[in-house]
Amino acid sequence: MARKYDLEAIEADYRAGQLSKRAIATKHGCSEAAIRKWAVKRGWAQDLSGKVKQATKAKLTKTVAETTPKVAERKKREPDAKLTDEEIVEEASNAAVDVITSHRTRAAEYQEIVRIYGAKLREQLTNGKLTVQAPNGDPVEIDIPLEYIGKCLNSATQSLERLTKLERQAYNLDDQQDSSYEDDLEAISEGL
Repeated sequence: MARKYDLEAIEADYRAGQLSKRAIATKHGCSEAAIRKWAVKRGWAQDLSGKVKQATKAKLTKTVAETTPKVAERKKREPDAKLTDEEIVEEASNAAVDVITSHRTRAAEYQEIVRIYGAKLREQLTNGKLTVQAPNGDPVEIDIPLEYIGKCLNSATQSLERLTKLERQAYNLDDQQDSSYEDDLEAISEGL
């Protein structure tokens, strides 16, 4: 027996234009080829992506807590229920706001980590000494090696540069978000 798919939900995700065909296929348990076939056969167009972006931006410019219903409070829809364009835009923009809000929270957390790291490095430089463990296990103070300072500054600069880029994207300060946004966020997450 052929599996029944919620074509209305698949069409809504397709028309919203936020997810790739692969992501839609994964979400709904079908193949990318099936999505392409349905899109052609049923005349689907990614015609709401601009409206989704506008709605997302509008919600992000307001206080997020006021405008974005919590996931549990969002209206549940029945499977196979036809969605209006407004409902598609609302659901897709709410999902985008959730993602961007999450990115903003993580960026603030990492900003604090970078601040602590910078303060610790400043303290070490002011002292001019670094405590290391001697081969016998005892702590020993040594002069800070220049190579150590260079590596620390390089690491701090790279982290700050990536973090600044991510914050600018999370707060929509840049006109275009490049496709490496998620990769950069993941790299910072793994690096810290």
